[in-house]
Amino acid sequence: MRSGISAHVWLIALAFATAAAVSRPAAADDRQECLNGSKETAAATIAACTRAIESGDSNDQDLSALYHARGYSWSWTSFADLDDRALKDFTEAIRANPKSGGSLLNRSYIYNQRHDYDRAIADVNQAFEGGLSDYGKRVGYGERGYAYQAKGDNDRAIADYTESIQLDANNSFALTARGNAYFAKGDFDRATADYDRVIALDPEYAHDYSAYSNRAIAYLSKGDFRGATADFDRRQALSWLAAAVFLAVVIWLCCRRSAHLPGRWSGPTMGSDVRE
Repeated sequence: MRSGISAHVWLIALAFATAAAVSRPAAADDRQECLNGSKETAAATIAACTRAIESGDSNDQDLSALYHARGYSWSWTSFADLDDRALKDFTEAIRANPKSGGSLLNRSYIYNQRHDYDRAIADVNQAFEGGLSDYGKRVGYGERGYAYQAKGDNDRAIADYTESIQLDANNSFALTARGNAYFAKGDFDRATADYDRVIALDPEYAHDYSAYSNRAIAYLSKGDFRGATADFDRRQALSWLAAAVFLAVVIWLCCRRSAHLPGRWSGPTMGSDVRE
């Protein structure tokens, strides 16, 4: 799981425009309740979406919006199978409108969480083909970069993370992830530079993206034990559990001093309207 990102909170919530009135007032009310739901009204929102979907009064574009809204609303619930429910709804939204960028990016996120990286990449590619806003592109590059990195293609991952960062220079997730990809390639100076940027953005909360521990490990890999110790002290003050994990990594790395990269371990822990 990515640090700093909840497994059950998807990356995109679309702002839906008011569509043409449907034939029955009740169906119109359900549609509005579905598209304007909130976490506090999750159950009612999902019920309204279901009624609107089953009414048969929607064209393909409106139906896609309803399925997307219900798919996103599952993230506000505690169902054990909420990922499955969301995945099914996002798939129906895409079936009704293959250019549904929000549903494609949300489904790619779920695929990434399930380690189905090829499907995640395919969804992001399809979303790009349909046209994305700058925000959608930022998210898309981040999701696709994550999938490439998980597949071991760090060069493509770095390229995508860089595109995401160019769209938002304060994108802590992409900066941390790119640092991890540089680390995996043995480019510890660039990895450290990215972690530096994350920490500079917000020193108190950089631990949400594991920036201190990641930078400390990069320092260790370069033989900079003083820098690693300083970051260890900061991380220890923020979280004793993380400090314990970090200490274990320190011991492990020290036992492998002759290696530039640690065995099969790929690097520090990885830390989510989209249409044009």
